[in-house]
This record gives sequence, C-alpha cells and structure tokens, in this order.
Amino acid sequence: MAAFLSFGGSFPTAADPLRVAFNPKDLPPDLHTVSVQNIPIVYSDQGKGDPLIILSSYPLGTKFWGDWVARLSTSVRVIVVEPPGIRAPSSMGGDFSSLHLLYIYRDFVKAMGLGTVHVMGEGEGGGLAVAFGHHFPEISGAVVSIDGFESVNWSEGFGGVLKLFEQSATGGFGMLLSSGSLKYGEQPPSREAMEKWLVPIQEEDQKKAIHDRFKAFASDVQESYILAMLPNFNRPFLLLRAENDQLLPDGDKYAQRTRSQIRKVTVDYQVIPKAGHFAFLDQPDKVAELVRTFLSNNAISKTAPRTN
Repeated sequence: MAAFLSFGGSFPTAADPLRVAFNPKDLPPDLHTVSVQNIPIVYSDQGKGDPLIILSSYPLGTKFWGDWVARLSTSVRVIVVEPPGIRAPSSMGGDFSSLHLLYIYRDFVKAMGLGTVHVMGEGEGGGLAVAFGHHFPEISGAVVSIDGFESVNWSEGFGGVLKLFEQSATGGFGMLLSSGSLKYGEQPPSREAMEKWLVPIQEEDQKKAIHDRFKAFASDVQESYILAMLPNFNRPFLLLRAENDQLLPDGDKYAQRTRSQIRKVTVDYQVIPKAGHFAFLDQPDKVAELVRTFLSNNAISKTAPRTN
C-alpha cells in the first residue's frame, strides 16, 4: 500500500474565506489525500498487485465500493478515487468538464508514482474510464466499464438519469439506490450506511459543484465527446452490463453500440444476471470474479504499451 501522501494547507473559497475549508486531517484513517493541480484528491488504497484505479461517479464516495473492493483486493491493488472537486469546489477553477477530470486523473497516477494502471468505472465513471484509456494509452492497462455511459446519446430520459444522480447528493440517495439496485430496491440500507457512501455535502458550493459537473457531462453527451473516441480505442476492454438495469433501460442498445464502435480490439462482453445498474452491489462475487479474471488475463506486464 502506498504511503500516505499529504499536501500543505487547505482550500477556502474566494467568495467566503472564513468558511471552514477542507482539512485532510479530518479524514478517517482509511482515506488518504494527494494534491493534484492544487486540488485535494481523496482516495482509498487496498491490496497488492497490479494497480486498478476506480473512478467513482459523482457524488459517490470511496466507501460506496468498500465491500466489493474487499473481494478484489486479495489479488489486485485497488485505488478508489473520490470524484474531484466536491471537498473543495473552488480548487477546480469552475471547470468540471470531462476533459479536465481526465487530466486530473492522469496527474493523480503520476503523483502516486504508479506508472501503468488498469482503469474502471460505473455509469459516468465507466465512460470516463474508456476516455482515460483513449487519451492516455501510454499509462493505461486494461479498462473496465460497468453499465457505462460511454456510448449514450442525449434524450430526456437520460437527462432524468443524470438528475437522479445529482439529487442523490441532497437527500435523494435512497431513490437512486432503489432504481439502481435490485437488492436495495427491496430492502434499503440504513440511513447511516447511505450517509457513509456519499461524499459529505455540507455547503452550498458543494451542491453547486455537483450541479456543474452534471451540466458539463450533459454537454459532453450532447456533443458525443466519449462516443467519438470509440473507433480509435485500443486497450483491453471488459464491458459489463446488468440484466435488469432500470436506470439505463436502453443499456443493451448502448452496449451493442459500444461493441460495434470499438474496432481495434475485441470487447470482452458479459451480462450480469439478476442485477440492477449497480451490478457490483447486487452480484458482488460474480462481478469481482469477472474483473479479477480479466485483469489477470491482461496483466500490465502483458499489456503495457511500449514507450521506446
């Protein structure tokens, strides 16, 4: 496990310098920080082996992945990255575009001294994982997307999906879970558990940051920003689709579009039965085994691009 990486100072807002700023010392011991572009990046780090970076979707924190990560970290070093800019919104300079996030993630990999990494995400994070592999093949091993948004097109229905994610940060998380998980649709988790799974939202500028991110992501979808990358994508790719995805009911159509658009590599495509959008919550053992096997078959020693 990497040593704790710290940064100096905290991040008050320009509009209200007296507001209580993010302080890394307030984090629990299982979370760490590193400064990237003067932005505090919060992450968890478990296990040994090839590094896998999980790009957690807004506003889901590292603990949302906790139980599932424990299943995978026996053979893989799993680093879950909290969505940038929620803890200290002003540090983002008003730029919550996908391109900015991708460069933050790239610089995070460099700051951690990781070299080549596998990359994974779900939903929004799945699309960003694909874009990361496209933009930075020199540091990308394999890529995993769970019900990712890499090939969605704009519609009122998809706008509603983004709105549900945005509202989850301000009291609507139970609704998101009931729509996105068969397990928690039947029996919601405790309020305490749900609060742990989200990045803490206490200030109005944090709520605005989440709104700004989804506004920027909606623009990216309308412009087919990630979809346009797929024909040139050339990293080993595992595409997982939940059989019962109610959040993204056209998931099969989008998965087939992804498979048809990616032409330079063969897509390893798997459907997860009896699972909602958050397939790793409903079928944690099945998803962990698929990801573990895929990463083992595409170890960084086998797949890392040549740099000379």
